[in-house]
Amino acid sequence: MRTPFESKTSRCADRISAALSLDSSRVRLTRPLARRHRAPLRGLILLCWLLLPAASVTADPAPVLVPDMTTDVPPDPDAASPDRPSSASGPENAPLPTAGQRGVDREGRAAWTMLEPGLAFGEFQLNDSEARLTALRIDPARFDFLLCTSSQDGGPARSLSDWGEQYDLTAAINASMYLPDGSTSTGYMRQGGHLNNKRLVQRFGAFFVAGPDSPDLPPAAILDRDNPDWRQSIDHYALVVQNYRMINAERRILWAPGGPLYSISAVAQDGGGQILFLHCRAPVEAYAFAQQLLHLPLDVRTVMYVEGGAQAGLLVRSASLRRELAGSHAPSFLVTGNLKAVLPNVLGARRKAAAAVPAPDVPPAEWSTPSE
Repeated sequence: MRTPFESKTSRCADRISAALSLDSSRVRLTRPLARRHRAPLRGLILLCWLLLPAASVTADPAPVLVPDMTTDVPPDPDAASPDRPSSASGPENAPLPTAGQRGVDREGRAAWTMLEPGLAFGEFQLNDSEARLTALRIDPARFDFLLCTSSQDGGPARSLSDWGEQYDLTAAINASMYLPDGSTSTGYMRQGGHLNNKRLVQRFGAFFVAGPDSPDLPPAAILDRDNPDWRQSIDHYALVVQNYRMINAERRILWAPGGPLYSISAVAQDGGGQILFLHCRAPVEAYAFAQQLLHLPLDVRTVMYVEGGAQAGLLVRSASLRRELAGSHAPSFLVTGNLKAVLPNVLGARRKAAAAVPAPDVPPAEWSTPSE
């Protein structure tokens, strides 16, 4: 609630008087002396009034969803199990998208823009707010997925655009949250013979996998820990990244309502087996974000949370569009002056060698970081 100016000035005057411990019987100011002191006193009162609101504001540069790796009991979106679902695990209270809403055509379908074969770009309005979701739909039949990590190549953490340039990625997103050492993922992470983190975290219920050892398996997928064969399945893939689930394969939200607001990056699989890279720059509540994913015409199945806050990002490096989106966090920008976070682990998509796309006749759109 906004505090009236008069009450603030009275409060400041009371604090100043108490601090100085003035005794009216011993200190007597004549009217001319009081008038001379009035100007600096007014300035001090104004300064107190300006500082009072700031005293009640706290800023957390990262989401509070950082797991306690010693106990496996983090403030966890997967805490609602199939046997003990969240009391608000369904999306019934979220409004349905309306025809004409940003990203939705007149028939209520997703309005995708095809950047190139197998790669579609979309921007969707979330509910009736100013927040919008940026989504990339990637066909695993046309793109390979690779894990780019500083622990494997020995280099420093890099921005998404630097990772994309070095590894010729068409798209990239955060691979996962990471531990205080600045390199190790919070969950299990492996690519080929390289193990970034060998520990399977009990409370993390989603596994992004790619590079199967058999053509009978999907080229890329998100495995749900509710599947009794998940442990055997991940052994058949060269790339495995473990993270929180936001939504399970049965389209049930596993994130509890409430909590802080922050930017979100997530990876999902849709009903047709395509992979979605998702990013919302405007700070949103995670449960509300999941509700909107279910009600947008994206046909999401398992949704895996990969990062939040200023670290959350998404990169597009198509022949027809180049864009880098960053998470929103004002204190980080004030300190560094740079919206591009450096990341130790990135999940990238690179076009298969046999499916190269010819360069367009017009230059691609410039790099941009849209503001909300």
